[in-house]
Amino acid sequence: MAVNYAIGLGTLYLFDRRWQLDPHIPALAGHAVRNWTAGVAAALILWIALSLSLFRVPTTPTVRVAALHYDAGMPPWSAVDKFSELTRQAARAGARVIVWPEIAIEGDPQVTRTAEFRQLAAESNAYLALGYIAPVTDEITRNEATVLSPEGQFLGVFGKDHPVVFAGETSPTRGTYPVYETPLGRLGTIICYDLDFTNTARRITRNGAQLILVPSHDWPEIAAKHYTHLVFRAVENRVSLAKADNSGNDSVLIDPYGRILASAITPGGDRNGQFVLADAPLGTGDAPAVFLGDWMGWIALAGMALFIIYDLVTKARAKRSKAAIAD
Repeated sequence: MAVNYAIGLGTLYLFDRRWQLDPHIPALAGHAVRNWTAGVAAALILWIALSLSLFRVPTTPTVRVAALHYDAGMPPWSAVDKFSELTRQAARAGARVIVWPEIAIEGDPQVTRTAEFRQLAAESNAYLALGYIAPVTDEITRNEATVLSPEGQFLGVFGKDHPVVFAGETSPTRGTYPVYETPLGRLGTIICYDLDFTNTARRITRNGAQLILVPSHDWPEIAAKHYTHLVFRAVENRVSLAKADNSGNDSVLIDPYGRILASAITPGGDRNGQFVLADAPLGTGDAPAVFLGDWMGWIALAGMALFIIYDLVTKARAKRSKAAIAD
């Protein structure tokens, strides 16, 4: 906004000097245009320098992560065997953390078919992030994710922080932000719509997460764009993220500087099934936004209010000056 404002001022100033189509409208003051242009240029140079100083190749340890990508169709249980097959393939490729999509499992894996999931985790020797739905009533379901260790231990439950209420989603664990300490690093989870908000990933990172796993179930209409929000979440929090999609639309792995390490973008769904695989650097979680939180938004809002007030004041002054000249 500031850059555009400075460009606009400079353009109007040069236009007035050459043509001045309406002599009754005073030309812009040269010193004001110079001050604005110099100030914005200095801020822009500082911003670019700061961005370049912060942008670097991660030097933290890496973890080989896989995100499963498959259009499961309905009902979800029909795809568990396919996701299990993809899990074994990813494990053979060296994946130590494997992310299943949102609602990949119908029923809580800590209660239903638990032995099968424990056997799969042991067989693959990987941490499995399992997205599932479990009924509460006929109209309401728990939308959650759990992480299962190779030793067969369920490390905890994350409830979707921003449920799609009209779809009947809920979770009794919503509003808690667990982080799981593992030999590979500290793992956290968010679910689908959570990636559109700054607060959920930030709270997970603030609790110590170095790698955030993102089960999701996207609509085809947003498949080519929805995953891009994770680029911002990665940069804001300086963590890697792994998104696995249940509709086979967009699965990605992103490093702490927003670089896409691997992706499968297939709007309309992938009925064959695949996985994206990459060595994801563990995040440091030391980005300013982690500590500043919503203050950045409030500062931007205050700045916008000040510009509005400034505009009203300058218009009032110009109106008074015009009236004085007329008198």
